[in-house]
Amino acid sequence: MHGRPVTSDVNSVSPAELLDRARALLPLIADGVAEADEKRDLPAATVAAIRNAGLFRSFQPMTWGGLELDPSVVLDIQNVFAEVCASTAWIYGVLSVQGFMLARFNVQAQADVWGEDPEALVSSSFQPVGKVTPVEGGYRISGRFGFSSGSSHATWVVIGGIVPPGDGRANPEMRLFLVPRADYEIIDCWHVIGLRGTGSNDVVVDEVFVPEHRTYQPDSGMLPLRASTGLPRLYRLPWMHIFTSMISNLGRGAARGALATFTDVTRTRRAGAFNAPSNENPAFLAAMALTLAEIDAHDVVAKRNFERFFAYVDADEAMPLGEALMYRTQLTTSMRDIAARVDEMMLLLGARGIRTDGPLTRVWLDLTAARAHAGNDPTATMGQLAGEMLAGR
Repeated sequence: MHGRPVTSDVNSVSPAELLDRARALLPLIADGVAEADEKRDLPAATVAAIRNAGLFRSFQPMTWGGLELDPSVVLDIQNVFAEVCASTAWIYGVLSVQGFMLARFNVQAQADVWGEDPEALVSSSFQPVGKVTPVEGGYRISGRFGFSSGSSHATWVVIGGIVPPGDGRANPEMRLFLVPRADYEIIDCWHVIGLRGTGSNDVVVDEVFVPEHRTYQPDSGMLPLRASTGLPRLYRLPWMHIFTSMISNLGRGAARGALATFTDVTRTRRAGAFNAPSNENPAFLAAMALTLAEIDAHDVVAKRNFERFFAYVDADEAMPLGEALMYRTQLTTSMRDIAARVDEMMLLLGARGIRTDGPLTRVWLDLTAARAHAGNDPTATMGQLAGEMLAGR
């Protein structure tokens, strides 16, 4: 084993202090937005600052010096960044959350990543498109994996593949594979209208050997795990809910930033010489009020749902699937609900709103890109939830 777990006192850093650290980075993040757009990736200085503040270690186990934070604290940190730059918030979320899944891997795999560099970052592309061949001691995997956000800043990647039947496997088996930077190529192909700074490029592996201990067969990710897994409290939360939270939650912070800008515009804007000022226009006032109310409602629900998951974990009881599906439906609809509020504000800005340097253009494009992510598509989950309802469960 390379390196040993270390001790960490998570109580030594309060949520308030972590939020202060995040806020202290906002001037640097704002200064890097133009560079992120141009490079289609976050500036190295932005990533280094978040790393130096210890914030990428939010979900990392305390045994490796991580913070092992309550997810609700992570949501708040992410939304601090999102008010200024959605791409930064996205990268903070998706690079931090890999620590959650890595905590479920074999401890030897954790040591491979964190033993020599406790601050090592991991990107991912979970879609199981890889060609997997079982071999002695592990697997060989090949394929091209899309949308690996933040990959240029990571030294490892987790990719997905289907292990074919055989060797006691009656059916194909979904598995995740942890691969070091020396064993994959990053293809620069991220040309998009929004979230430009996320550097969500493709990763290519070609007949790479992955030892058994660097693989993990995930569960469905919908329900909390039981105490019999031996996992610490945090890592028994449903992994899919955690992951999806990191690409849906930031909509609230981005919308807060958009609302602040829209409110400033509303204070002084006149739509033509003969029209009343916007601060007397009922449509503008309604848009402001509804956006604020919806941001708050989604935030309250998101944090309540984590409390409910933890309640089942702490009681070591099975959560009904219908309840989990309701929480997932709320999660997967939140980004689109929030983006619709920003859509409305864009329309109210009229011709001023369509300029590339318009007051809401950047955040609107970022939310347009974010809501296109499969994790922010509620269609499948709504059908499953309705099925449970029809079955009377």
